[in-house]
Amino acid sequence: MAGHGLTISWRTAAWPALIGISIFAVHLPEFLHRLLDGDEAIYGSIAVLMNMGGALYGSGGVDNKPPGVFWVYAATFRGFGAYQMAAIHTIGFLAMAATCVLMFVIARDLAGRRAGLLAALFYGVLTAAGNPRLLASNTEIFMMLPLTGSVLLMLRRRWFWSGVLLVAAGAFRQSAAINVLLVAVGVFWLESEPQRWRAITHLAAGLVIALIAGAALISLSGSVTGFWRWTVGTLVGYASTSWTPAYVWLRAKDSIVPFLLDMAVFWIAAIALAARWRGLAVQVRLVVVWLVVAMTGSLAGGHLSWHYFIQAMGPLAVLAALAFDRFRLRKVVTAAAVAGIAIPTLAWWAFDITVDPLTYDFASPPQHAAVAAYIAEHTSGSDRVFVWGDWPALYVESDRVMAGRFPGFLRGFARGSDIPPNNWDTSPDVWPLLRSDLAANPPALIVDTATADWSDFSKYPMSDYPVLASLVATQYHRVATLGGVVIYARNAG
Repeated sequence: MAGHGLTISWRTAAWPALIGISIFAVHLPEFLHRLLDGDEAIYGSIAVLMNMGGALYGSGGVDNKPPGVFWVYAATFRGFGAYQMAAIHTIGFLAMAATCVLMFVIARDLAGRRAGLLAALFYGVLTAAGNPRLLASNTEIFMMLPLTGSVLLMLRRRWFWSGVLLVAAGAFRQSAAINVLLVAVGVFWLESEPQRWRAITHLAAGLVIALIAGAALISLSGSVTGFWRWTVGTLVGYASTSWTPAYVWLRAKDSIVPFLLDMAVFWIAAIALAARWRGLAVQVRLVVVWLVVAMTGSLAGGHLSWHYFIQAMGPLAVLAALAFDRFRLRKVVTAAAVAGIAIPTLAWWAFDITVDPLTYDFASPPQHAAVAAYIAEHTSGSDRVFVWGDWPALYVESDRVMAGRFPGFLRGFARGSDIPPNNWDTSPDVWPLLRSDLAANPPALIVDTATADWSDFSKYPMSDYPVLASLVATQYHRVATLGGVVIYARNAG
């Protein structure tokens, strides 16, 4: 009996360990590159300014994301040093791993330990089987930890804390707010009529208290008015420029199409389970609703980058796990399902290890590394640098601080299209702010990436923007051209 018990204990411990090793293995590429996408560079360059005393959404950096990701980056840089992206990637991986644990708990509560282990494994695989941007320490991967916790507490009818964690998720990405619809449905499906008002009151209290706490934190670390201007006021304009047919298809074919096709096994399993709606428990039906609202939130902005769909990967992983746990498949079908998951996962793994994450180019070394090396060699650590275009990675790769509060321009815009470049970060109130920044912190170098058409920026030369044209003409001179990128240095004296 003792030997039999030991065997059970060994197996009980072995499966979680094996799943954990597998998840780490598929996420290994994120530890092999300093930057995985340009968003990481945006968050990093702003976090460095914040740690120098600047107010977020003010002189400490401007972006249209909520403050959570900047707080994480700034705190990590304080502990490990500026631009320490290995530390950031470790924090991002730990957030993903903790979310896997929550996926395990949700699926275990619904169907047992086997389903829980599958849900954890599936979420780990889904968040790795894609292009390098999917692996980045981005807003979605951090958002999913409190958002999944909110769903778990909703299923357990802990309404106050579900509301608190929902707001915490919204501190990383605005699309988390769509889960308000999910918890509203949860109240009506999980609570009897006499208990609903009590549940609604507790939920509302959690939401309000968390919002007040969030506003207090923003006022301490940044600008409340700036937060409203840049993260709320920009949403309509940002979405309107993204929802142009050509731009949607350009993004869709590189994101949602491979997400649906490469991970078709998960989708087939989840849809097969959802199709048995009438036989599903209320809690499982809520996970189906979670997937619907999550996909809606992922698509709402129209930007359609692959990592946006991390929001949907959580409920997709749980539903697929429940399906594989419930359905009894023939061995050949099981083998086909395993192959359908493993083949694209391994293909993306090989791609993510070998490709340059910022250009998707296999050439080595990449051209941007040479430009960053020039910046580092011709400036000191106390010098500021200004990059024109959408290439904040140069700040990180050269370990230099940006001279302005805007890490890039025309971000999320259909660059190269015929749409007028009236983006949220090129609006009329941007230029006086940029002028004051460059006057207060004159950059030692100005790097023009538009001349090399990096990130489709050739249509937007500095000469079209009076603030920059005047500054370069009167105070700077050309010192180098590297692969088409023109670099200007400040005039002596």
